[in-house]
Amino acid sequence: MKVTIKDIADMAGVSISTVSRVINNSKPVNEDVRKRVLEAMKQTNYRAGMISHLSGKNESSLIGAIMPQHINTVVNDYIAGINAVAKIYGYDVMIGITNEAIESELHYLRRFRDIGAHGIIFAGSQFGGEHVGVLGNSGIPCILVGQTSTVPSIPSVHVDNVMASYEAVTYLLQRGHRDIAMIRGSGEMAIGGHRYLGYRQALADAGIPLREERIAESGLAVEDGYEAMSRIIAAGSMPTAVFCATDWMAIGAMNCAMDRGLRVPDDISIFGFDGSYVSTMVRPKLSTVEYSAEEIGMTATRKLLKMIKGEPEVPQHSNVTHRLAIRGSTA
Repeated sequence: MKVTIKDIADMAGVSISTVSRVINNSKPVNEDVRKRVLEAMKQTNYRAGMISHLSGKNESSLIGAIMPQHINTVVNDYIAGINAVAKIYGYDVMIGITNEAIESELHYLRRFRDIGAHGIIFAGSQFGGEHVGVLGNSGIPCILVGQTSTVPSIPSVHVDNVMASYEAVTYLLQRGHRDIAMIRGSGEMAIGGHRYLGYRQALADAGIPLREERIAESGLAVEDGYEAMSRIIAAGSMPTAVFCATDWMAIGAMNCAMDRGLRVPDDISIFGFDGSYVSTMVRPKLSTVEYSAEEIGMTATRKLLKMIKGEPEVPQHSNVTHRLAIRGSTA
């Protein structure tokens, strides 16, 4: 069972706010009270490794960030946002790169738990039972980015993937497209399930039947999007538009279409997602769903710091704003 700040307060015979003051050294606390709180934390392994920090040893405050890869520009922006806020509050950030492997995610969760990280920001696979099990009763706050949390005790921050995808596909429908394919990510998370759900709902609301041959699953790289577009082309007649779950997929799809002699957007429109910097560097410039991944990182870090301080009522999920950036790849 997870130990909470209330449990520590009950064991020490003090209020939650007093425990918070001890943890954060925010206000003076009677030395006897301080010792009782520290002892309760030690007995329950609450935020292992924090005790030495609270006892006055020169150990920096640490936030662990678990990220799937460092070459993805969205992840780069997450990290920039995390660092910007963490620095203001005197926290160091340690980053673990998992290359999208669950075992690696679990490794870094154990690592950050064991070295006494004050909090963890997680981006990766669907956070579930295995991940929760690693954290156990450590009491280390954790927050997710890039997905919507299904674990009540762990909040999350992201863009509204369903709504944003719905709006992108609806824009294509309003431009007269009725045969719209999708290159989606794998699984049921954001770039797989949620963005696909928005695509499917937009078609349904327009009275357009879903065609399985118009849907291709893809990895995250440009070459994956290229290969997925090849499969859509090989399935038969050409769609007039393709909605892609990421900008990288969309650039791969655009390259494939052009290699087949198709003109973008005259013969086929391509729509991406993420608003990455590369969307403005390709020609034609890519229409995309824009949002600030840096803002996601900043919002997540602020929420995590509130959890570290023991503040109540941190929202379970928060969305950042998004907009459609219409450019030369759609007509």
